[in-house]
Amino acid sequence: MIPVSTRSFVATLSVFALIAGGLANGQNSSETSTTPAQIAHPINESNLVRLRGNTNPNAKLEFDQGLVDGQLSMNRMLLVLKRSPQQETALESFMARQLDRRSPDFHRWLKPEEFGEQYGPSDQAIELVTGWLQSRGFSVAKVAKGRTFIEFSGTASQVQHAFHTEIHRYTVNGEEHIANSSDPQIPEALSSIVVGIESLNNFFAKPLHRDVGAFRLNRKTGKWTPENETVLSRPFFTIDTGNFELVSPYDFATIYNVSPLWNAGVDGTGQTIAIAGRSDISLTDVATFRSAFGLPANVPNVILNGADPGVPSSGDKTENTLDVEWSGAVAKGATIDFVTSASTSTSDGATLSATYIIDNNVAPIMS
Repeated sequence: MIPVSTRSFVATLSVFALIAGGLANGQNSSETSTTPAQIAHPINESNLVRLRGNTNPNAKLEFDQGLVDGQLSMNRMLLVLKRSPQQETALESFMARQLDRRSPDFHRWLKPEEFGEQYGPSDQAIELVTGWLQSRGFSVAKVAKGRTFIEFSGTASQVQHAFHTEIHRYTVNGEEHIANSSDPQIPEALSSIVVGIESLNNFFAKPLHRDVGAFRLNRKTGKWTPENETVLSRPFFTIDTGNFELVSPYDFATIYNVSPLWNAGVDGTGQTIAIAGRSDISLTDVATFRSAFGLPANVPNVILNGADPGVPSSGDKTENTLDVEWSGAVAKGATIDFVTSASTSTSDGATLSATYIIDNNVAPIMS
């Protein structure tokens, strides 16, 4: 069975473009004179500000089923941190220079620790925020090396009392969800370094592929055809939304002019691509995919970020497997690191995997 994922095709095209560019990693920026974000005033719980834009649009009164149990675990929430205006200006300038071939900063990428030192909040500010979270009963797991977020866990009741928002149950399109019913609030003193929370809900991203059935290789013609297709001579197959062509890795290489790069030896060899996922994948499916299309054997590395998520839904497994397969199909010589994280009641596993990849400098390329 060969499902088709639009996201996989687009993502791997971008991935290969980055590989062909020969990216480097971990060099220092020439930008050093930035003022880190600080907390200028004592924390006053009676002087609050609202973190606007931190309520999911699906958390509507018409879908509301009432409060969740106050003891509901809300694990691995991410408190997203803010840069100072001076740091933001300096970072925008530096990123522009990273893309300017005439600049000495062209393609000079920072390690997470270097990014945090130059563009993150001060040590004092980090300590005050983590201390405040702990004083409200939360456990703090870590501060990102890049100083972009703080991972913390607690209960719905603790979230309600600390952030002044209730966690409710919602039924949307027949699916049960939880979410904060209003924008959270924090002490005004913390607003200089806190952007918001990722996240207080489980309205997670949906897989984008569509499973259109099983396919079989016709040994006589060398073509893949649907098992339920009666007119096998047609160059396309039909489902209810129209006609579709089957695309193999070598078709992709022809359509997007990747073949000349492969022929010149530019096929991802020596590079690593990290894929962010939230379920286990089938290594057997990956091996079968590569073998069926004549790609060299290349077993992906699987990295668990926390507990093994298993296969929470077939859609996630298929989507994650497709991303691994097609990244390795376009950059056929690259090492593929698949990072997977279990989703929690309030944090999307794919987001947790992406932050792990970035904060641990797993690979220079991420999909």
